[in-house]
Amino acid sequence: MKTKNYNPSTLEVSFAKAFKELAPQLEDRLASGKVVGITSILDTDNPMVIYKLKDEEDDLHEVVVQIIQRPDGLVG
Repeated sequence: MKTKNYNPSTLEVSFAKAFKELAPQLEDRLASGKVVGITSILDTDNPMVIYKLKDEEDDLHEVVVQIIQRPDGLVG
């Protein structure tokens, strides 16, 4: 099926939601630290999931995962 709307596409939004739900499994794979908050922004052109992390020294960090779907025909 050809994607007609990429801003955001339903595939991008579904993928971002799934990525957010994977937080516990991702946290298990971190060498140190833990996830202390997650924000998802799904209604923008390239949806994103923002993880707030706390390291072993109690410092806060943010990691942003942005979902970008390439237009059909560019995948080779």
